[in-house]
Amino acid sequence: MLFFSVNNYINTTMIKLNRKKTRKLLFQKIYAMSFWDFNNDLFSESFYDGIFNFDMDIVYFNEMSDIIVRNESFFIQILEKYAPKFKLSQMNIMYVLPIYIGLAEIFYITEEIPMKVSMNEAIEIAKAFWDDSAKKIVNWVLNNVYKNYDELKNLSKNPDKITEFSVFKKIS
Repeated sequence: MLFFSVNNYINTTMIKLNRKKTRKLLFQKIYAMSFWDFNNDLFSESFYDGIFNFDMDIVYFNEMSDIIVRNESFFIQILEKYAPKFKLSQMNIMYVLPIYIGLAEIFYITEEIPMKVSMNEAIEIAKAFWDDSAKKIVNWVLNNVYKNYDELKNLSKNPDKITEFSVFKKIS
């Protein structure tokens, strides 16, 4: 019995899921999805190719990808409300995608992640892939979401409208 317990301990501790790195890979996937001819199998095959020295959190990665695509209309409503100076169809995608990741974690992911953690991680993604202006916009939008969470949580269950615009059809 001791042998089983040691093996079980070794098996569970050797697999280190790295959520921070998985979020960055998620950002790269949804960025790639914004191109017209995105092919998930080809992307996975060419991008991942088993070269990571950590184990990606596949469950989180797949769930988040689905959530982001499925709930984009709600995310767009939030962007229109809290970033009204920007015309969404012309807004830099590098601003939008970290916000999508933060919003997906805040409102829809099954695992409970503290809102402040989701906000900070979205800001870190913006800093990693773009500049200070992206960080400021992501921070502004997500801080407004934090302040108005209760109202937005109700809206997230039944978004007001379906938008024709989609980030995933923006770049050709």
